[in-house]
Amino acid sequence: MKDNEALTKYIGALVDELSALNIQHVVISPGSRSTPISMLVNEHPKLKSYIAVDERGAGFFALGIAKSTKQPTVLICTSGTAASNYLPAISEAKESRIPLIVLTADRPHELRDIGAPQAMNQIGLYGSFVKQFIELAVPEASEAMYQYARTSINRLFRSCMTAPKGPVHMNVPLREPLVPNFEIEDLFSAGKRKASAHTMLTKTLATISKETTEEIVELFQRNRKGLLVCGPYVEEKALKSIFGLGALLNFPVLCDPLSNGRSISDENNLVDTYDTFLRFEEIVDELDAEVIVRFGAMPVSKTFNQYVQKQKNCELIVIDEGDLWRDPTLKATRMISCDDFEFCNAVMATYQKTSNLDNDWLNKWISINQKTKNGLQQAEQFDELFEGKIVQVLAKCLEEDSTVFVSNSMPIRDVDTFLLSQSKRLRIACNRGVNGIDGTIATALGIAAAGERVTLLIGDLSFYHDLNSLVLSKLHGLPLRVILVNNDGGGIFSFLPQSKEEKHFEALFGTPLGLEFEHATSLFGGVHTKINNWFELEAAISQKNYGLHVIEIQTNRQENYDLHQKVWSIVKKEYEK
Repeated sequence: MKDNEALTKYIGALVDELSALNIQHVVISPGSRSTPISMLVNEHPKLKSYIAVDERGAGFFALGIAKSTKQPTVLICTSGTAASNYLPAISEAKESRIPLIVLTADRPHELRDIGAPQAMNQIGLYGSFVKQFIELAVPEASEAMYQYARTSINRLFRSCMTAPKGPVHMNVPLREPLVPNFEIEDLFSAGKRKASAHTMLTKTLATISKETTEEIVELFQRNRKGLLVCGPYVEEKALKSIFGLGALLNFPVLCDPLSNGRSISDENNLVDTYDTFLRFEEIVDELDAEVIVRFGAMPVSKTFNQYVQKQKNCELIVIDEGDLWRDPTLKATRMISCDDFEFCNAVMATYQKTSNLDNDWLNKWISINQKTKNGLQQAEQFDELFEGKIVQVLAKCLEEDSTVFVSNSMPIRDVDTFLLSQSKRLRIACNRGVNGIDGTIATALGIAAAGERVTLLIGDLSFYHDLNSLVLSKLHGLPLRVILVNNDGGGIFSFLPQSKEEKHFEALFGTPLGLEFEHATSLFGGVHTKINNWFELEAAISQKNYGLHVIEIQTNRQENYDLHQKVWSIVKKEYEK
């Protein structure tokens, strides 16, 4: 047998099956034990590989690619603590239903638990955060074992792509020598079948039964004060059906910014300012709902969550193809395991619309929404560098079909409040699975690697937290425009009860860093622009972006809090007119 033939053909079969499954993107964190996997991925003609030295950033970079392509991205790392650094991205992937295939190299069984270097227990390392775990057998030279390697990848692929999508993990124990033999002919043909098992997988939509459909239709006919809610991650084709169902029922359709329903400007029942007007009790008292249907994940808006909590005699229906209980309000009366698109079409096909439907309920929501818009738009006249107005400037200046990746904490809340419906198509994305601030830059760059034009809206703490990931732009030539909102600390905490306790607030929550981000940008080969007024911001955003461009806007936390209060006061006056 040729030198290292068993290892080469076995791992070659594993790698080739990734390509056979139409997987294209592989993120490699360099290391010794993973040598044969990494080398054979680089050798494969149909796989695109990226090197990402920092495993935590690598995990989020892969997450960003998968978030954009909606196909699994593969992560590869060596043994030991390298693998543990993938956990933050894996936990986010699990909660936001992003498909990842994680391949961790490992010491062979005889080197475990005896003090061997760079060895730790990697069996089930990610616990309940992955949908499936497989411990691969040590490479052997036989056609049956080559087919076994291919079958194992198919099993993981099927698991991560079955609703709800999510991450999967394969642990790959390898013995030395680790370098493949590239003199072997047909490196990737071992164990190959006429077709991969994935060709037998067809997408089946979770459907709703006739009996349940009739029950829902009867419910809608009895209860005329209804809402349809588009949460994060609703599919585009489902959005159109949800609006169609809303038009049929005369129900308002509330669109979270991450549903991307706010780019559909020609819908008469679209409500986009609920996060603002639902904070006023006198408005909430007018809007007692009888039925709420939620699609997608829970909306970003805290005031919407509180509104749902206050509804006393309301049916809350959650549609979820993943058959999971996603209802943090604990108010759901029906959990329907069904694809959003299928649910809407089934109800529309059964519902008989009458000509005497009352429009008062819908008109009330639309009227309040319009008055709120009038108030929010007055922020466009502020001369101060107000964080809410940054969102309005982005919406105005970005090109059609741009992607805005939004950091958690204050930026996503400002987008929820100040991003209003418009005809310009903008895609809004954010890591709202576990809602962490880590990996934000890496995720945005992953989306850029998938071919999208990305602008990242981020605060200074989140930027600092993932500073290492800026190197991915330099290494892989990825353009990224960064809108860095620098209020020297955690701005969101100024809106929380902790802010009233002055003794410990600044040290524990304000956490000022006092960093000069121009130096960090220069370190990674980027261009830095500091903004002093709105004209400069518009000019900077309007520039073509070919690399890393950090546009820094310095704001004041207290002033920003006061300006938010001012906007809400303006909205309230509009409502009272």
